[in-house]
Amino acid sequence: MATMVDHHQVYSPGEQCRPGISYPAYSLPQCRTLVKRQCVGRGAASAADEQVWQDCCRQLAAVDDGWCRCGALDHMLSGIYRELGATEAGHPMAEVFPGCRRGDLERAAASLPAFCNVDIPNGPGGVCYWLGYPRTPRTGH
Repeated sequence: MATMVDHHQVYSPGEQCRPGISYPAYSLPQCRTLVKRQCVGRGAASAADEQVWQDCCRQLAAVDDGWCRCGALDHMLSGIYRELGATEAGHPMAEVFPGCRRGDLERAAASLPAFCNVDIPNGPGGVCYWLGYPRTPRTGH
């Protein structure tokens, strides 16, 4: 006897989290700007900066599947590294661009879900799971 599962593919949470499927291939452009500014110590100081914060949070919330939000941020970081000509793996103290160390950039990105108050089921306290993994290419330690 056939069941519904026999006729439909069943996915685990987050299994379909890929660029161009769950989030745009060029993911979170306002968050890229925000993370770079945060990395060099520029917080929200003007109306334009406040607009970047709000737009970033809207873009992150627009990733429909909460399981995919950290993946979208991880993909965003990979894009930043490519744009800057930096390698994806590296020591957290290495500068990615003047005044911005790799570890600081990654902490800023990983904490965006908590700052924006958007749900991520795969991160403690709203911080993306990959920040806490030891010995990963993402954190370099």
